[in-house]
Amino acid sequence: MMYFQELFPYYFPRNSGDYKFQLELPDCLGGEYGEPLRDGAVTSHIKAHWSTSSTPLARKLDVCRSDFTAMRQDPDSARLFQQAQQPDVYKQLLQWSRTEDLSRVAKCRAVYNSGFDKEGVSVVVCVGKHFPTHLPEHKVLSHCIQVMDPTTTRPYCLVYFHTTCTGPRKDLDLIQKVFANSPLRYRTNLKALYSVHSTRIQKFMTWWFTVSKVKEVKGKIVQCNSLSQLFEKISPEQLEVPQFILDYDFGSRGSPAPDL
Repeated sequence: MMYFQELFPYYFPRNSGDYKFQLELPDCLGGEYGEPLRDGAVTSHIKAHWSTSSTPLARKLDVCRSDFTAMRQDPDSARLFQQAQQPDVYKQLLQWSRTEDLSRVAKCRAVYNSGFDKEGVSVVVCVGKHFPTHLPEHKVLSHCIQVMDPTTTRPYCLVYFHTTCTGPRKDLDLIQKVFANSPLRYRTNLKALYSVHSTRIQKFMTWWFTVSKVKEVKGKIVQCNSLSQLFEKISPEQLEVPQFILDYDFGSRGSPAPDL
């Protein structure tokens, strides 16, 4: 609730003092779905597809003159129809995952399969600090598809380690893009998403993404402040946890880090 209390004065000013907050808002608040816009910018990892599409990747939206508050009979059906007309990003990423050399991405060990939880469900691990943001984005996304695609055909769970991550995180953006551009089974077959060592802002951003973009994941987020909470769901023997995460978790509690 504290986040909304800070945002309310920007959009619902109650007095003359609140109006000063509106002066801090940019002229353009984003596209139709709130996505950030930059003139002339084209997302690199699917440039070939969006550049040939008849529908622009993003268009300027004058929020002051838009009818975003107007009532519509079925706004969801219009959005689904628009998404159906866009190029199939997932198919292109899947093709790249089979044809491109992704060995440099794989060596970073940012996304990998790691055993099963206590109910026999497959586990996929994402290590935020290991995401290779210096490599081409389309290769990183293709590697995520390469690892996750066979697993998502059945129930699975995802473990995301946010350990020692600070500032704006490109890895969160990449994970969100995987879910947003992948088939529905990526979301419906997801049993749980365990977020470990999350910061307050990361918890809020994860919640906002599940509410606004991938509603099928809403209610599946499990926040774990320590590895002991994660180990209640997944045995340590089934998890390949990087040593720096063990050091951080056990060190913060004043205990030596065990070797798993």
